[in-house]
Amino acid sequence: MNVELLKRNANKHKKFLENNVMINPFGYEVNGVSYYLVVYKRGQKPKGYTVISEKEYSEVDAHRAFEKLILFTAYVNKFFEIEKMKMKLSPESFSNISSLLERFADNNDCLNKGKEVIDQLNVMLIELQERINKYTHHYDNHVLVNNVVDNKEIQTVLEALSHINRLQYQQGKVLIDSYGYIKEMYKELKKLDLLNMFNDYDQKVINELASGVRETEKSIKEFTQEEEIEHLPVEKQTELILKDIEKVGQEKLPRYKQDLRYPKP
Repeated sequence: MNVELLKRNANKHKKFLENNVMINPFGYEVNGVSYYLVVYKRGQKPKGYTVISEKEYSEVDAHRAFEKLILFTAYVNKFFEIEKMKMKLSPESFSNISSLLERFADNNDCLNKGKEVIDQLNVMLIELQERINKYTHHYDNHVLVNNVVDNKEIQTVLEALSHINRLQYQQGKVLIDSYGYIKEMYKELKKLDLLNMFNDYDQKVINELASGVRETEKSIKEFTQEEEIEHLPVEKQTELILKDIEKVGQEKLPRYKQDLRYPKP
C-alpha cells in the first residue's frame, strides 16, 4: 500500500473547504487490482467519495469495488456506533445489583421479580458485549493488519450486526415488558432504604432503568424484522436479519453513487 501515491490520487478530487480526506485503510481487489475508498468530509459530514488505486484500472472494476467498499464501510461504521453505546454499561453492575437484591429478597415478591429481570438483562448484555468484543478483535487484528476486504469480510461484519440487532431487540423487549417489575423493585428499595447500599454507578444504573421506557420504545421500533421472527431458532433469526441488513444496504447504494466523484457512475 503506497500511501503517498494514494494520497496524491485522493487529493485530485478534493473540493474547496473540505478539511478531511480519509483513505480507508483496506482495499478490495478486482482482477488483480486493489481499490481503496476515499471519503471527503467538511467538518464531520461526508460530502463525497472517490475510488483510487496504485495502478491503472478499469472503471467497471472500480465501480464494482466501490459498491463493496462503501457498503463494508457503512456496516463497520454502524457496528462501532453501537459498540460505543453498548460497551459503556458493565455487566458487573447488573451482577452487583442482583447480589444485593438476593440478600434482601426473602419473602419479598417485588425484589424477587426485579432480580429476575435484572438477571435476564445481564445475560443478554454479556452475550451482546461478547459479540461486540469478538468482532472488534477481528477488525483490529485482521482487517487493519491485512488491509484487505473481500466478500468473506463483508459477511463477517454482517453476521456480527445480525446478532447484535437480535440481542438489542431482545433487551428492549424484556425491559418494556418487565418495566412494571423494575418500577416496583425501585419503590421497594427506596421504602427499605436500600438504595444507598449500592455504589454511585450502580445507583445510576437503577435510576435509569426505573426512569421510564419511552426511549426504549422509540428505539425498538426500528427492529420490525426482529419482532416478526423472534419465535424462530436463533440461527434462522440471524440468517433473516442478515438478509434484511443486506437489502437495506443495496437500497442505499444509489444514494452513495450520487456522491461518487471518480470514476463517475
